[in-house]
Amino acid sequence: MQISVIIMCVIGGYLLGSISLARVVTRIFSPGTKLEEVDLPDANTGGTFTLKTVGATTASVILGPRIGGLIGLLDILKGALPALILRLIFPDQPYFLFAGTAVIIGHIWPLYYHLRGGGGLSPALGVLLVLDPVGTLISVLVAFILGIFIIREISFTVMGGPWLFIIWIAVRTVNWVYIVFSVLINVILLIAVLPDIRIHLRAQKDGKTDLSTSMDSIPMGRMMKKMMDKMSLSPHKKERN
Repeated sequence: MQISVIIMCVIGGYLLGSISLARVVTRIFSPGTKLEEVDLPDANTGGTFTLKTVGATTASVILGPRIGGLIGLLDILKGALPALILRLIFPDQPYFLFAGTAVIIGHIWPLYYHLRGGGGLSPALGVLLVLDPVGTLISVLVAFILGIFIIREISFTVMGGPWLFIIWIAVRTVNWVYIVFSVLINVILLIAVLPDIRIHLRAQKDGKTDLSTSMDSIPMGRMMKKMMDKMSLSPHKKERN
């Protein structure tokens, strides 16, 4: 590997990742709308759960699931396309992983928006799809099934796929470069959602909100809760005295 190529991949990936497609699309469909902070109301308590990330989920709360889904797809492509191009150009070198990781970092901490970006899941899935498309799809599907039927936790249903991918890539390839990058991507994703997790846990502790009712304001959350209700399951809720 050439250090100069790695540096170019990292810089180029970060600058590309820093383009907030959620903001760009929102400006097109709803000029003047700000996504910097979205409060999710809790119908049970009257409290709120505030999203600190700015991405497809945030946009879907304001603009609806279709626009949110479009942004999510564009964010996946933002991670996948540069990684795919580099993998095709340098099939024997992991340059695409350096660029893909940099795209994820730029998406989460964008240079152009005072380091206020999205959670990074969509571009991460794009990069993992380039690394191993079958493994990514299977990991996401297994996380969905485990989250719905076994763990009954919506957060794992959404975020568990990349973590399960580590097991897949370790068993399937035994390639330490791929394993290390997969772990690194998951650590970055975890760091990205820590502010939202802290706010949510604080709100839960104060009795102001719970994740189950807060997700009623998120299109994806409503869809997943509806599926769980049909299966006679319940998303995780805080027990109240």
